[in-house]
Amino acid sequence: MRITYAGLVAGRASLAVEPGREGASLRFVSVAKSQGFFAWLFRFRVDDRTVAEWDPVTSCSLGIEKHLREGQAVRDQVVHIDPATGRADVEDRKVPQRVFSVEPCVLDVLSAFFVTRARGVDEREPLKLPVFDNGKSYVLEVRLRGRERVDLPEPLGRKVPTVVVEPLLAEGTGLFAKKGRVTIWLTDDERRVPVRLRSKVAIGSVSADLESYTPPAPR
Repeated sequence: MRITYAGLVAGRASLAVEPGREGASLRFVSVAKSQGFFAWLFRFRVDDRTVAEWDPVTSCSLGIEKHLREGQAVRDQVVHIDPATGRADVEDRKVPQRVFSVEPCVLDVLSAFFVTRARGVDEREPLKLPVFDNGKSYVLEVRLRGRERVDLPEPLGRKVPTVVVEPLLAEGTGLFAKKGRVTIWLTDDERRVPVRLRSKVAIGSVSADLESYTPPAPR
């Protein structure tokens, strides 16, 4: 995805689904890096990598690892979740507590995004997901905000139907070190491919738009 701010290219980001390390688990990988004139002009560097481990059989998170570099903000975090016992172990110098009791099948913030894709969001009521992130447990609500047709790169094509959703994040949580309101466009089909993102910040908004998409290999 191409990231822009105030009409300038600010960086690139990618989302991937990979085989996990825990048998039949899956790994969700999010990477974002600053680049271009904007990063040079404002001396604001971003180098983020987040990896979540998720069990598709139980739909439970097994943990998440974040390495975030956004300007002067630095965050390194490793979380191991045991769904059977409801225990989360957190390694993060910004979180003084090390062991937490969580719901038996809680999600990390990145797994919650992919579960949203898998389940979809009903028009009549928000999707509600139990999430543990940065030492906090809360219920994430994802609301359907509308539908739009969007021109996308191949193999998706032009005027692709999309649904527009908004995850209501708890303060101080999320994929990135900074906070803000996020709106996400997903293709209106069973894949629900993320194709656009708008994030409100202190001044203006940051946009991410799909540049390329690699469909999963046939099984």
